[in-house]
Amino acid sequence: MFIHGNFNDHRIWEEQMRMFSAHNFVIGYDLRGYGYSDTPRTFFSNVEDLKLLLDALRLPKVNLVGSSMGGSVAIDFTLTYPDRVHRLILAAPSVSGRNYPASMLWQGIKQHFQVKLNGSEKAIETFITNPFWRYYFPASKKENAWLKTIDNVRNTSNFCRFPPNLSRVSKPYAANRLEEIRQSVLIIIGELDHLFNRETAEILHTEIKNSTKIVIQDCGHLPFIEEPETFSSNLAEFLRMETYD
Repeated sequence: MFIHGNFNDHRIWEEQMRMFSAHNFVIGYDLRGYGYSDTPRTFFSNVEDLKLLLDALRLPKVNLVGSSMGGSVAIDFTLTYPDRVHRLILAAPSVSGRNYPASMLWQGIKQHFQVKLNGSEKAIETFITNPFWRYYFPASKKENAWLKTIDNVRNTSNFCRFPPNLSRVSKPYAANRLEEIRQSVLIIIGELDHLFNRETAEILHTEIKNSTKIVIQDCGHLPFIEEPETFSSNLAEFLRMETYD
């Protein structure tokens, strides 16, 4: 089960889904407020949305692969419904309960204002050219990765469609419960990702007993886009090494 992050939709995982579908049942879905999903008008829980999806598909237990915000959703789901998760794979994940730096919060707030003032398309172009978010985008020398990321981000259905406070996060916050995770966890982070994200990856690795951390060199926030072969080979090896409970 592949869970995308902010500014993306399920299509961001196309390469991984295509590869792993040869020998696995794979699913990529749009979080509420992204891609083809409805725009939230009331409070909701990404964790409960995922449970409803698994129930509807009659999937008792899955491997969760989450990117960035999707990693936070995967962690929260694992803590809430531990019997529904085999293994956890986290790509540059965030985690609930760890406060973002003020600069990052301010940039996020500005984006919502820019959507209201200038419309989504102009706000997206401002986001793409903003030096602060350089770590998010692959280097231009990685042309295919750059184009794929830009194509996903420029989908207005993925950009600031709803007030963030409508998404209710599970409590107690995951940052204070990481020692409860008993599943095997693989954490993959890019060498060039934002310092806050690299620190988060290290905190998760330290606090989660059965975890492995891999740093991919010359890579930013989306390692599965920038270095898909390296990412997928590490994921495949991790799953092969593990015996299901």
